[in-house]
This record gives sequence, C-alpha cells and structure tokens, in this order.
Amino acid sequence: MLRVLLVMGALLGSAHGELLATFSQAGKTDVRVDRIAALHVPPGQPPTPFLEPGKFAVSWNGAIELKERRRLLFSFGGQGKGRLEIDGKEILTEEGALGAAKSERLRLNPGVHEIEVTYESLEDGTSRFQIYWEETDAMPRQTIPPNAYAVELSDEARLGELMRHGRLNFTQQNCAKCHVPAKGFGASPMPETGEIGPILVGAGDRITEEWLRKWIADPKALKPTTHMPQLVDPKTPEGLQKASDLAAYLASSKMGAVAVKEPDASLAKDGGVHFHELGCVACHYPAGEAGKAGDLGRVPLNNVASKFLPGQLAAYLKKPDAYHPFSGMPDFQLSEEEANSLAAFLRAEAQGKDTTMPYEFPAGDAKRGAVVAESLQCGTCHPGLPGAVSKAPGLETIFELDWATKGCIAEEDARPGLPVVNLMDGDRDALLAFSKAGPESLKKDSSAEFAKRQIESKRCLACHSMDDQQSLLNSLHDSTAGLAAHVPALQQRVDQTRPQLTFIGEMLYTSYIESMLAGTAKPRPRPWLGTRMPAFRAHAKPLAEGLSMLHGVAPSGPAKVDVTAGLVEIGKSLVGAQGFACTTCHGIGDQQPTAAFEVGAVNFQLTPLRLREDYYYRWMDHPSAVVPGNKMPKYAEGNRSQRGDVLNGDAGKQYEAIWHYLHAPNQ
Repeated sequence: MLRVLLVMGALLGSAHGELLATFSQAGKTDVRVDRIAALHVPPGQPPTPFLEPGKFAVSWNGAIELKERRRLLFSFGGQGKGRLEIDGKEILTEEGALGAAKSERLRLNPGVHEIEVTYESLEDGTSRFQIYWEETDAMPRQTIPPNAYAVELSDEARLGELMRHGRLNFTQQNCAKCHVPAKGFGASPMPETGEIGPILVGAGDRITEEWLRKWIADPKALKPTTHMPQLVDPKTPEGLQKASDLAAYLASSKMGAVAVKEPDASLAKDGGVHFHELGCVACHYPAGEAGKAGDLGRVPLNNVASKFLPGQLAAYLKKPDAYHPFSGMPDFQLSEEEANSLAAFLRAEAQGKDTTMPYEFPAGDAKRGAVVAESLQCGTCHPGLPGAVSKAPGLETIFELDWATKGCIAEEDARPGLPVVNLMDGDRDALLAFSKAGPESLKKDSSAEFAKRQIESKRCLACHSMDDQQSLLNSLHDSTAGLAAHVPALQQRVDQTRPQLTFIGEMLYTSYIESMLAGTAKPRPRPWLGTRMPAFRAHAKPLAEGLSMLHGVAPSGPAKVDVTAGLVEIGKSLVGAQGFACTTCHGIGDQQPTAAFEVGAVNFQLTPLRLREDYYYRWMDHPSAVVPGNKMPKYAEGNRSQRGDVLNGDAGKQYEAIWHYLHAPNQ
C-alpha cells in the first residue's frame, strides 16, 4: 500500500513531478500520470486497459524545470510519429524510424518551460517511443529523467489515477472470485484476476486453531492491511460459533506431514542480526510490535508465535510461496541456519504479545465448519475448500448497480449479511470511480501499467529508491541496528546502498530482470550487500517485460556482440591499473578487485548478461548524471579522455574498446 498512499497523497496536491498522458483512440480518451514520456506497446495489446488494441495517439503535457541555463538538443527513439513543443514552439517532428534527427540546440533559461510531446502509433497499434536530451560537452544523450518534469494535475488525471487504483483494489480484494464474468476473462486479462488466495488444504499441519479462530473473526485486527474480508460477525454468538467451527474444520485438514522440531531458542540472537541485515523492518514492524491501519503498510509480527505450529515458522520462511504463490512475502532463499535463527528470534520477540480480542470463542465443530465453508464460499478464493462455485451475482450484473448504495462497499446499513471488506483511505472512492468505467478493462491489460502496479503491490520502494523518492528502508534501518551491534564486522563493510530503480527497464536486459525476480540469477551481482534481492516468482516474466516497456524498450535478452580482437586488447589495458583502474573495484570472473575501498562493484563477467549497450555508454560518459550520488568516477570531459595516448584520446572509442573486452569470450 506504500505506493497507493504516495500516489493518492500526490493527487490531492497540485504540482507533481511527472507528466499528464492523454491517450486518444476512435473518439475515446484516457488520462493517466506518467513518470517519463516513453512507451512500448506490442501487437495486439491496448495502450491502456481502458482503450482497445489498435492505432492510438498520446500527448504528454507538463513542464521542464531547470535550475540553471542549459543549451540542450532533443531527439526521439522508436517508431511511429513524434512531435515536441517547448514553450508553444515546435522543436522537433519525426516520422517512421525515429532517432535520426535532432532538434536545433536550444538555450533555455532557468525556470519552468512548458512541454508537449505527442506521439502516434503505427496503424496496427504497435508502438515504441522515447525522448532524449543532451548537452554538448556536458551531458550525453539520455532519457529526460522524471525529476526534470513538473505538472499541474487536471481533474481528468485525478479521475484516471483514481480509476486505476480502484481497478487494482478490485482485484486485490478478489471481488471477481465471487462475481464471475459470464464468459470468463478471455485470453489476455489483467494478470491479477488469476491470482488465488492461500491454499488451506492441510492447514492443520501448519497453523494453530487458536490463530485461525481470531483470523476468521476479525482479519484486520491481526493484519491491518489485509485483503481478507470479515465474513462473520464476532459481535454475535452466531458469528463466534461460525469462526470456531470453520477454524476447527481447517485445523482438521491434514496431509500427514511429519512433525518438525522447533528451532533452538538460543539461535534468537543470530536471528536478530539476520532481521536487521535483510532489512525486514521495511515491510514489518519490529518483531513484537502491533501494527495499525494506514501506517506505511507494514505488517505486524506480534502474532507469529501463536500462528505457527512448532517448526512451521522456519519452514514458511524458507519457502513463503509454498502454499500461496501470490504471497506478498517474497522468498529470500534462506539457508537452514538463517531460517531457524530468524524463526527463533521472531518467536522470542512475539511471545506473549498476541493481539487480544474481546471475545470468548465457543468450542468448534469440524463437521459444522465444512458447512460454514460451503455457505461462505471459501473455495472461490482458496482452492480445495468447499464453496468453490459462487452464488453471487455475476461480474456484468454488479457493474450495473450503484456501488455507493448497494453491495460490499455501500454504507453499513445497506449491506446486511455481505462481506466486510477492509478498505484503506481512498479505496472506497477509487472503487466507486472504477465502477463507472465498467468491467471490460479487467479483460485486457497494458504491460507497462502492470509493472507500475507491481512496483506498488510488491512494495519495491520499501527497499529501493526511485526518482527523487528515497526507499522506506533508508529511514527505518537504523531502528533495528541494535540487533546487530554485537557483530563488529557488520560495521566495517563496504557501502550498503541498494540499486536505484529509476532507469531499471532501460538499464538491464529483460531476461536478467526476470532472473533477478525469479531468484535464479547466479551469482548475486552485489554479494557484499547484507540485504538481498528476494524472489517474486509468480509474476517474474510479465513484470520484467513490463519494466522494459515502461521505458519504451522492447523486451529482449542479451544482444550478440561481434568483438574485434584489436579493440579487446585495448579494452583490457584500459580497465587495468595503467588505464582507468576499473579492476581496483571490479572483479573479472575469479579475479578479485585489487583493492577493497568503501564501495562494492559488480563483477565484469556479468556485464554481457546484464547491461544494455545504450545505457552502458551513457553511464561511462557521465555516471553521476545517470545516478546522482554514485561513487563511479567520470573519465572524460567533452569526449576528451584522461588517457589522451589511447585511440587519440577519443573517450567514445575507448568505451567501445572496453565494451568489446567485456564481451570477449575469454576475458
């Protein structure tokens, strides 16, 4: 929910560091907020979920804010038709294969300059577009960064963002599991419509009956951000009995698993170190602290001791998606020692701090619980449970209703007997806005918008910075530093800065992003980090593709580089001590860096698998212009290299030689 809160907060203000994107198609329009003026739409996919596949146009409007006078050139990339206006004057128009032309050099004074970028797709709707700027002798050709933009949000943009938030919330609440479309969602629906809830068959091997009673009676009391609705009324004897009966039924469901021994309590101190190192505080309250609704979206851990049967918390930590493929808890691929010590720590911290409820639960009956599961249609969200066939009105039917007065989000006295959904601030308004758009957008999707939603729902900004927004962990990590204070070696490590996500889609090959998300990237690119990138397997491929398309890049794997032997030798000398001394910080395969400074660096052997060529040249030319604050030095000014004796001092040619060396088979 972190991204939801940030977006909704921004929508209430006026100035916003992004652009208004107005899409038009056959008389229809759809407005959203974009970080950058870029897109890639493959054949057969709509430009936005609220439009159809086929030819479209888009106009990005806003302003560029400059702090000092700049002499800038602008250019496009992609295919289609692009047009740029600054301060009401046409600067550049290009059609067909984009990128050959550049604007005249503009002298722009400090302050705000209005900008309009328009783009028309190909006839079949296929599109790819990017806009770049550059400054002679000062800045290489690069994507105009999000922090350069500013915009006054329009009512149409607010509505567009509200509808999108409602659409996401509709799927997160699993509304379409009960309200099923008459003819299904089709071949390419919004991916979240296919997500399922936790698999509860065999729950009795893992979860305590006591916790299940509490959870069924009042889910949000245990997890303020839950999407599990309240299906019984715990304020009535009937509701408490249903909770107890259903808990007894679930606890009786066993698969014959062998009992597991609880980890040794003496491991708890080591577990605290892991809790701090992994940055768990970015997504969880410090163990033992209860959470509250709306506070940064973090999940409390004070009930873990009472939730899991002996040994099962460690098993869950080792493979969180074993019984819930779409769990928000990713897989850190913990070792046996890490899982056991973390479990010991969490149990010790949570002991005796369970959420108390003002109810006295009666004894439950498993047979009655099976009937309750059928009546509550538990099987619509949880595979294998009774009640898998929904008896609720169909999807098309509910979109004909006024949700403000009828249905699950109507006022309390207008929805007797219906599930009580757990809505955060802004959710109800967003759902009402989405209800006016109709259900058709659920049957199609935009890969780029999917990536934007996943950045939110997977809480990527809890650990990673993006644009000018610092990660949540940056402000919270010190709060758990005391757990590792007794380990001196942790205080002496190289810089622990995690990679930024600002240009991730145009920086890395799609295949490498997918391997990182799937947890299959070996070796780790940054093994010196105490935090580590966990696996989000369920959506790894579509999320990786969406991140590329978000930046106007066609999804792809590593490109073949036909290396030139002469350039390879020059590149080898340039990365060494007599050149730019890259090997001081960067290893090459088994060859370790020659000196250990305060900053770690990715092994050069991974470059062919990771880096896109365009990004590489931008980075080499001016690293701090791409990622402000990084420690990578700049080796040239105005393409004049520090090594004037190599390739006539031409920095671009020297960087090309290094690129060939990095792609040589036996580097």
